[in-house]
Amino acid sequence: MESWFDPLLKFADSAWSYLLVSVMAFLDVLVPIVPSETALITCGVFATVDGTPNLFLLIALGALGAFAGDNTAYAIGRWAEPFATRRLLSGERGRKARAQAERWLADWGGVMIIVGRFVPGGRTAVSVTAGLVRYPWPKFRRFTAMGGLLWATYSTMLGYWGGAAFKEEPLKGILAGLIAAGIITVLVEIVRRVVSARRKRKRAQAHRESEDSRNRVS
Repeated sequence: MESWFDPLLKFADSAWSYLLVSVMAFLDVLVPIVPSETALITCGVFATVDGTPNLFLLIALGALGAFAGDNTAYAIGRWAEPFATRRLLSGERGRKARAQAERWLADWGGVMIIVGRFVPGGRTAVSVTAGLVRYPWPKFRRFTAMGGLLWATYSTMLGYWGGAAFKEEPLKGILAGLIAAGIITVLVEIVRRVVSARRKRKRAQAHRESEDSRNRVS
């Protein structure tokens, strides 16, 4: 272990590391530039050195922070809903956008909330939108608990995998974990775009068929 990693290792073995990952997981929903995945991946790498920090605590506190952040963003959406309805969603386009968001959340709410947690910025957009359209909070809490736990486990274990693969070179382990996280995020976004495009084509086809049917009747 390089000597300049010793202070980081000591920090990772302290209670401050657990507080850090929890606070960063909370904040990155509200400020998407906060590198919460990086914190969990880094701590996961150091967990391979001598079992510290504790993986289960990292996952639990990362998930707790993510859950709190998602639900805070939801509360912000609920709080801003009267203003948004009056100023931003009052026109025809605004009403259509709201109706579309409500339809998507009604049909795909659980998937959107869980998958959105793995997309930086996506977790913020989904949580605030769910609050704006008054998506049922009990369901939102359940899906954010599931998503937060999956996300924290995924991020921490990526770091643990990187640390195990480069046990004598923790910097490479951190980089490996970050690169793997980046690749997975890109793949998730590609799949999301493909599914969204297919759904748009199906809706357009259904609309054309409906129009054709009405024209034939008339």
